[in-house]
Amino acid sequence: MNKVMLFAYDGTGLGHLMRLIKIAWGLSRVCQVIVVSGHKAMPDIIPKGIKYYLLPNFYELREENSYTNEQTNMIRMNILEKLIQDFAPNAFITDYLPLGKRCELTKIIVRYNCLKYFVLRSDIGGEELTHKDVFSKRNIAALRKFYHRILLASDPIVTSPEVYSWLPKDIRDKIVYIGCVTYPVSTIQIKETRSVYLNHQKKKWMVCSAGGGKISRNFSTKCIKMSQDKRFADWKIDIILGNYSEMPWIYGNSETQTIDNVTIHRKLKDLYLLHASADCVVCSGGYNSLLESMQGRVKNIFSYSVMYCAVEEEQLMNIRNFGKFYPITEITSLETMTDLIISHVNRSLPMVKQKIDFNGIEHAVYLIINDIKQNSLYNI
Repeated sequence: MNKVMLFAYDGTGLGHLMRLIKIAWGLSRVCQVIVVSGHKAMPDIIPKGIKYYLLPNFYELREENSYTNEQTNMIRMNILEKLIQDFAPNAFITDYLPLGKRCELTKIIVRYNCLKYFVLRSDIGGEELTHKDVFSKRNIAALRKFYHRILLASDPIVTSPEVYSWLPKDIRDKIVYIGCVTYPVSTIQIKETRSVYLNHQKKKWMVCSAGGGKISRNFSTKCIKMSQDKRFADWKIDIILGNYSEMPWIYGNSETQTIDNVTIHRKLKDLYLLHASADCVVCSGGYNSLLESMQGRVKNIFSYSVMYCAVEEEQLMNIRNFGKFYPITEITSLETMTDLIISHVNRSLPMVKQKIDFNGIEHAVYLIINDIKQNSLYNI
């Protein structure tokens, strides 16, 4: 049976890991997969039945043992090398950086003989980061020599091919649009999710989520305060803090706390179903949060960039660029957030401007499995 290994760096938020886990979920139906990362949240978000390996988290390993960056990197590199030798995959998939942070994937990329894929999240947000870091001279050389394809997790109507026109032709030729990567959601799943979370109440349903929650404390605090506004008394409101939330949890061992019409969750494995099923979503501007919310029921979406925009505009650009295809209201200030939502939330449901390809998982699986078959025939 074919095998695929996927690696997600753990020094970022959950976006990169979530994208690769979704592709792993699709691949798991037709081959063996293993997802490797140092993200401590992985056991909480990976679908049941998918094999994973939890690497020592880079920062924890370094700080707890007083290691240097080089020592920490070497330990992780040795573990990764043994993992790939033991698992013996036909294909290896990563994103973030082609050689990994601090080049920790170099041994695998250079030495191990298998098909290699780099998932590019597109220029929707973080265009400068993509151009300067992902396509540095060193990374272009690695992509040219070692990678079979660059899988662009976007739709051509969202990310124009012109964005990458400056790249060398042989690198451009490796880029394949797979569509936006997000779990498919059926009408049956939506109906079941609404039944569970609304408990058969005939109320409108608002979901407030902060993505991974790593830098979302102010946003989550505001969502909780907003939920107490009497103008939302006829709404059922679920607030999800996120796996990496820095907010203190004051409700003991329970993972949820319900007061009147509001339920606060520390984290949720099926958050994508809530995003797709709600009547209104208030979320951070991450790639996954927005795509999941744009699926399913047509709804009002309000989104806030939890990133410090003077340093990183990724979420802000996500909100504005996805907003060209789905009516997303940008929250520009937490101070005015409640009044903004009140003034817009009961408006008529928005018209979807243009459909985006949400079949990134399906397209990625088709490409990778067919490449493996062709490669196997070639090597007979």
